Amino acid sequence: EKLMPLFLSDQSPIHPYRVAWEINEFLTDDTVYIGDGGDVVTISAQAVAPRGPGNWMDPGALGSLGVGTGFSLATKLAHPNKEVLCYYGDGAFGMTAFDMESANRFDAPYLAVIGNNSAMNQIRYGQMSKYGEQRGNIGNKLGDIPFSKFAEMLGGYGEEVTESQEIAPALQRAREPIASSRKSAVVNIWVD
Repeated sequence: EKLMPLFLSDQSPIHPYRVAWEINEFLTDDTVYIGDGGDVVTISAQAVAPRGPGNWMDPGALGSLGVGTGFSLATKLAHPNKEVLCYYGDGAFGMTAFDMESANRFDAPYLAVIGNNSAMNQIRYGQMSKYGEQRGNIGNKLGDIPFSKFAEMLGGYGEEVTESQEIAPALQRAREPIASSRKSAVVNIWVD
């Protein structure tokens, strides 16, 4: 109840809780949700309700970044009739993104959703609280990468999202090309 204003926020840049809420609304009984990152997993745990046993995977406590691509590929191979959605932080996606090509080559396409704030944000906030704002941005800022182009480069569907009301339609637009082209899709959402 306390988080509902954040789940429904229309702020720009997009609030990360809004992305998690929209993903939860997008899931079906046949969707396996995978989280890969720091903040995205923490936030998702407060908004995303898997529809059944075995439909949630994440790196675990003090988890390793970059596991989402491997988790997605393995899940799709083990459950070819299920939809696989991996929600990444931009830092996590950047670590293993190229293995999306492997997923496509092995006929294991999935939907990558990226909460992109151009930072290793969980690390950034820890540094800021410990060392102060002036030294908090050292070694954790990332470039403004339009990751949707990555999916397009591999023959799949990609879309950039900058407004909260575009999240749900973008996820729906990404779902169909995965089924028809058998290529992974990337929806890159620019978050605060």
